This record gives sequence, C-alpha cells and structure tokens, in this order.
Amino acid sequence: MTKPEPTFQSRSAFKIAGVERYTSEGITNIRQAWDEFGKRWNDIPNAVEPEVAYGFEDYSRDFDMNKGGFPKYYYIAGKSVSSIEGLPDGLKGREVPAAEYAVFHYQGALDELPKFFGFIYGEWMPKSGYKMDQKVGADFERYTEKMTDLENMSVDIWVPVVKS
Repeated sequence: MTKPEPTFQSRSAFKIAGVERYTSEGITNIRQAWDEFGKRWNDIPNAVEPEVAYGFEDYSRDFDMNKGGFPKYYYIAGKSVSSIEGLPDGLKGREVPAAEYAVFHYQGALDELPKFFGFIYGEWMPKSGYKMDQKVGADFERYTEKMTDLENMSVDIWVPVVKS
C-alpha cells in the first residue's frame, strides 16, 4: 500500500441519513448496513447529493477499540440530506458539525479498506501533528461512484482534525 498524504479541506456542517448498525460483529454489520441501505435508497427523503453515498463511522458513543479485533462503533450507510426530521422507520440521522478535514483518497480492494484506516490512525496521525477533532467524533467515507468492482474501488475518507 502506498502511503498517501491527505489534502486538507474545510466542510460546512451537514446532515446524513441512512441505515445504522453497531459493529459488534465487525465488517459483517457494515455489510448489513450497506445491503439494507441499497434496498432503502429511494426511502431517504431530502437528498442533497442524490448520487453520492456515505459510510459514517460514529466514534462518539459506545466506542470500543477492541484491541486485536475489529473496533466497535456505530456505522451509518447513508446520504447527505437537508433534514433529518421525520425520517421513515428504520432510518437514522446525524448532524455533523463544521470542521477541518484531512481527506485521503483510497483506490483498491474493499477488503483492504480497514488496513487503510489502520494506516491513517496508526501511522499517519501520530506523526502528522494532528489529532481527531472530538467535536465531530466521527469520520466518513464519501463514495462518488457506484462500487461495481470490489477489487478496485475508489473512495475519499474524511477525518476531522485539529492541531495536536
């Protein structure tokens, strides 16, 4: 894996809505969220970016690093929306505050994505002079193209940062 450097971007506050799962069973729960999200794509009202999908990792509640295993956190497979009021049953929403982000581009196999997150948090961040912005307490993947080739996918990973 190449060791990419991020670009830095500001992002205004936004809202996300979709299918939420807790990762008590790791990747299995994330795949369940995406499967359900795919079935409910048209159920999500008020989409701001109709063709863009988000994978939202919420570390702000019930987070467990689970040393030696897959971390436990809430994950939302969803869309950016103008409102999270009145969502249909089974869908969850989250407001994300404005922040500065380190944005990493990942190109490769879906199964290697957890290792890429490991690089970001285990290698890049400790050496970068940055730490996660706790007012956000989450990061997210932004998918601008459909994942048709799981061996060669393309995604941007947005990590909220502040100087450490």
